[in-house]
Amino acid sequence: MLAGILAGITWAVETLLLGGAVALPVFSRDLEAAFLAPFVCAFFHDTLSCFWLWGQRLATGERSAWKNWQKGGGWIVLAAAVGGPVGMTGYVLAVKFMGPALGAVACALFPAVGALLAQLLLGERLPLSRWACLLASLAGVYGLTTSGQVTEDNIILGLASAIMCAGGWGLEAVILAKCFKGGIKTGQALQIRQTTAAVISGMLLITALQAGDFVGELVTKGPGKLGFLLAGASAMATASYFCYYKAIEQVGPSKAMALNVTYAAWAFLFTVLAGGWDLVNWRTIFFAGLVFAGSILTAADWRALFKRGDD
Repeated sequence: MLAGILAGITWAVETLLLGGAVALPVFSRDLEAAFLAPFVCAFFHDTLSCFWLWGQRLATGERSAWKNWQKGGGWIVLAAAVGGPVGMTGYVLAVKFMGPALGAVACALFPAVGALLAQLLLGERLPLSRWACLLASLAGVYGLTTSGQVTEDNIILGLASAIMCAGGWGLEAVILAKCFKGGIKTGQALQIRQTTAAVISGMLLITALQAGDFVGELVTKGPGKLGFLLAGASAMATASYFCYYKAIEQVGPSKAMALNVTYAAWAFLFTVLAGGWDLVNWRTIFFAGLVFAGSILTAADWRALFKRGDD
């Protein structure tokens, strides 16, 4: 139980650090920099997380994850392609357009989207009651974008970003569920996932977005505040991943997912404590609760979720 709670808290801290990074003046100096901000931050986020993981493996003497490629590494690469460049970029965009608190809540929709994709792609049946929960969570996300805390210009962009994130992370979860059946360990899967996501994001930045000069400029300037924020965010994200996987082992996927999604509530709370009291009103609280409840109840095993104890 503690691991699941820590997974939510560490990801909430990651969200606040990431929100601070995309709001730095270096990304607001012109339209090009503002456009590239989420893509650049997502790239550095996954790249630094990759280095954290490699360092942890060297320190503990664990074998390389790539030696277990035949156990499902190809599927993990595919999962990383949608979870990193698509899901993570959507998350950074949502945080940028909606702020850390509301952006985090809106993206908590991803377990429900994952359950829907599992039905469409894997044939897992989604009862009518869970469809109702899915629609409730979607209504909650839309309600957040119209709560008055998001500017009119950012409503559509924030909503589209949250859906992009939820779609990427939801599809990633479906693919990972398949590859874990091959016997690969979660820590090894995470190393492959982050490495692949960083490589794909970097390739997109240099080729499709032609942002090599901008990335090079940021690197040559030294770490500075941006480097500090992104290094901290990636460290918290890596810790969150490990805690989430540990929670799955300890209490099962249903309860672990319910605990992990609370990251949005923690991000909301930390933002309020940092001075964002204007977020506290009946609309944001109601719609945030609707997202949480709808998303968790769509994806979780109800009997396991409400069962007493951790067995």
